[in-house]
Amino acid sequence: MGSISSEPLRVALAGAGRMAANHARAVARLGRLARLVAVAEPSPAARSAMAAIAPGAAAFDSLDALLAAGPVDVVHVCTPPETHFELARRALAAGCHAYVEKPFTQTAREAEELVRIAADRGLRVCAGHQLLFEAPARRAGALLPALGRLVQVESYFSFRTVRRAPGGRAPLRADLQLLDILPHPVYLLLQFLTLGGSGPVELAALELGEAGTVHALVRRGGLVGHLTVTLEGRPVESYLRLVGTNGTIHADFVRGTVQRLFGPGSSGIDKLLEPYRIAAQLLAGTTLALGGRFLHRRRSYPGLLELLEAFYGAIRSGGPPPLEPEGIIETVRLCERVAEALAAGQREPSAPATSDPAPGKLRVLVTGGTGFLGRAVVRRLAAGGHAVVSVSRRAPAAWERVPGVRYEAADLGAGASPGLFRGVDVVIHAAAETAGGWEEHGRNSIAATEHVLRAAAAAGVRRVIHVSSLAVLSAPANGVLSEDTPLPADARGLGPYTWGKVESERLARRLGAELGVGVKVVRPGAIVDYGAFEPPGRLGKRVGPLFVAVGSPEDRLGVVDLEFSAEVLTWLAEHFDEAPAALNLLAPELPSKRDLVNRLRSRDPDLKLVWLPAPALVPLSWAATAAQKLLRPGKPAISLRAVFAARRYDTGCVSRLAQRIRSPGLPASATW
Repeated sequence: MGSISSEPLRVALAGAGRMAANHARAVARLGRLARLVAVAEPSPAARSAMAAIAPGAAAFDSLDALLAAGPVDVVHVCTPPETHFELARRALAAGCHAYVEKPFTQTAREAEELVRIAADRGLRVCAGHQLLFEAPARRAGALLPALGRLVQVESYFSFRTVRRAPGGRAPLRADLQLLDILPHPVYLLLQFLTLGGSGPVELAALELGEAGTVHALVRRGGLVGHLTVTLEGRPVESYLRLVGTNGTIHADFVRGTVQRLFGPGSSGIDKLLEPYRIAAQLLAGTTLALGGRFLHRRRSYPGLLELLEAFYGAIRSGGPPPLEPEGIIETVRLCERVAEALAAGQREPSAPATSDPAPGKLRVLVTGGTGFLGRAVVRRLAAGGHAVVSVSRRAPAAWERVPGVRYEAADLGAGASPGLFRGVDVVIHAAAETAGGWEEHGRNSIAATEHVLRAAAAAGVRRVIHVSSLAVLSAPANGVLSEDTPLPADARGLGPYTWGKVESERLARRLGAELGVGVKVVRPGAIVDYGAFEPPGRLGKRVGPLFVAVGSPEDRLGVVDLEFSAEVLTWLAEHFDEAPAALNLLAPELPSKRDLVNRLRSRDPDLKLVWLPAPALVPLSWAATAAQKLLRPGKPAISLRAVFAARRYDTGCVSRLAQRIRSPGLPASATW
């Protein structure tokens, strides 16, 4: 396969996930250079989804089967990082050029091996370093000579971890998501260190923050580069800043713009005009960049099309590849150093996990123990001296772990082993699906609840606290929601999430009675963290610099503080037998919408507030319902009027419980 004809290159994809779909769309736009002829993917569902994007491509369940079936010129490896080396090696061994998504490989040794194999066979390899081919990087490179001598390069990347994966799958844990994104800011940094410096690359310093922040100092000769990648910093940004003896360049990859200031900038008039020059460039550049995105409606990743075009052109012409092999290897080498530091943190927790409680304490298993509520419950239980087992679909990163807690990874939607629950005194079942459709909620809420109850009963556990949701209750005739409000007979019309919660609660009660397990039900309202306040959905909607609050400022919202929720669940575990059979978990004194808006504005003083009165929702709700029926026929329409309708709550039970928690000497209540 070494000689290439004038016909379009025959391209195959290894993998059929979201990234592979971007590749398929990009290849389709390069019809004169290449055409997608085959896809290798073990998942039938993923192969089916890819067939809708590339209907002419043959489908195989493995790369080996694909390569054996017919001639292919280029293989794109778009699979999980740990598979990249082996799949790329097989493609090269079969005589195919290889494009490998980032991270190219997990070790520098593997990267060097792939580069060597390609060179020995006269083939090309390319890494998924598409940001180098985006407009900001290209413009920054073109402007670089005007900077004079480059003296500093800064590459910054902040992002938010993905907490939900398509199809209800467990996403990668936070540190692995960091490693997955890390090559982007690294190769940008190395590219401009190469353009402005000389000599070998040296990692002079590396420091990891407590919650997913990487700081690195990288040198190339006398040129210094600063790398910062953070999961915590906000807003989400990706930029490259170049400082030279004659000015600065700021390349913004989120907005697709470049701002530059050339000249010494030392006079008074320079200092006065600089902010206006930058503001004018930012306004014009952002407007043009956003306009271009809307007009072109590009569906593949920015820069990917240009990189593939350059790669295919190099293959056809026999010219040099668009990315230097040394740059690919150095990127992997630096990322490997960060991975080693993260792995060392994983191996050295701040305190050993324990499996036995102290005298008078409980062994508590918390499902969904790495979720928003689950983390707070685990922290509270551990602080109280209880032995805690946290179960979730993925193991947490080192910085997310609570000292002394044992962490177990288990897909409860697929099943649960009784061995996981052996020796446990109380189970707090907080795991549930929060996104997706009927299938995801049926699997990860309803089926998971059945698996937990049956496995716990088989292990001899007799106390389970099932965390449901206040959303399961429909307003009764008297308009007041209380613990006695019945569940709806048919929740299908309320959407997948509510249906999953209703059926899970109903199933937990039924199985508890059948299996001899005591089941207490807790239905939290909207959980808010006052320490890092984000407004609940029923308060309104943030629209850029505005917040549109819906309804009357005096309306009370059914919310509950995160820490109070954890305190209540801990108390219920400790006092299971005297706890109420059902509890609507709300703040004992419900805040008004004005109270919550004031909290929001204290956190974000620049936010502008607009109140949308309830009557204005009537025409908006009609229009939104009509649009949903038109765009999503066959699916239930969500009424905006119903979502933001004022509700009344009976908080008597939770108020009595809060008083009991705060005054431990009070006698147990006969009725809650």
